[in-house]
Amino acid sequence: MKKRIILFVDSGLYGGIESHIVQLSKLLQDHRFDLKVLFYQEHNNVFLYNQLKRHHINYHVLNGKFSSLFCYLKNQSSPFILHTHGYKAGILGRLICKCIARPCASTYHAGETGEGKVRIYNLLDQFTSFLSINFAVSQQIAKTVSNATILDNFVSPKEFNYISPSEKIKIGFVGRLSFEKGPDIFLQVAQQFINNDVFSFHIYGDGPMMEQLKSKAPDNVTFHGHKEAKVIWLNLDVLMITSRQEGLPLVLLEAINNCTAVISTQVGAIDKVIVHQLDGLISNDISSQSLSATLSTWLQLNDQQKLLLIKNAYNRVAQYFSGKQQLKLLINGYSQAIKNSNSSF
Repeated sequence: MKKRIILFVDSGLYGGIESHIVQLSKLLQDHRFDLKVLFYQEHNNVFLYNQLKRHHINYHVLNGKFSSLFCYLKNQSSPFILHTHGYKAGILGRLICKCIARPCASTYHAGETGEGKVRIYNLLDQFTSFLSINFAVSQQIAKTVSNATILDNFVSPKEFNYISPSEKIKIGFVGRLSFEKGPDIFLQVAQQFINNDVFSFHIYGDGPMMEQLKSKAPDNVTFHGHKEAKVIWLNLDVLMITSRQEGLPLVLLEAINNCTAVISTQVGAIDKVIVHQLDGLISNDISSQSLSATLSTWLQLNDQQKLLLIKNAYNRVAQYFSGKQQLKLLINGYSQAIKNSNSSF
């Protein structure tokens, strides 16, 4: 098998899928796959482009027309596997690969159903899943698509380097500012600590709720927009995941890999990584009251207890979410996609 992979995505922001694209690209390149990232159209996603350039990952941007994607894939001079990410890329990629008899694999990332047109696209994405070999980042998502293999998100392991919190403890939300991620709940938590000088609250990321959130944010919240990962994790003591719907959030693994404590709602596949009071703290429910109480519980832990949570989480991620097991699943999936496509690969 020639190891030529095209990762196909339609990406306008930098969130979990985009972070996964970078991690997956690095993993495949490290194992000598011939790799390219293909964007359906130009969204001027400079932050993602810079991430790809930094890791010497080739990418190409199409004009957002079905015909351009069809011609690009049809005219490839050597065999390839198309690996799609996101509902638009998945639908278009699978249909074209079926027409031109090329192997297609799809990763299903999103745990949310969406509303309006997004809901329709997600349903169509699920309906056409029989046309590809599929990966899903959680068991819940796998149940919605055809013959999906669970492929956990992963990160490249870093050296353990824990720095104890400073006098002013920095609590962070990191991700897409959209309803399913619960940034509004994060603001409600911050509001409950408005008169507490121990914490400061920080939001990293962008999305459709940005202006709404800024208009309602209490004075103890700072918006940072997109920042490099090293900037984020050097400036956070606790990651708070407030999601209403999730798969297995990559930001969770990134935080743990950078020795950052985690407080989260119990959603999606988070319990594969965090066991309450062993690797982090899980709130009783998805509410600002419960998350605030969980944050207060974390504050009452002594330094040794906090360090033990972080060490346990770090060891779990290094063992199960470092890419080794995921690479084997990817190779098996790609091989199956080739067999199913009846291509000349």
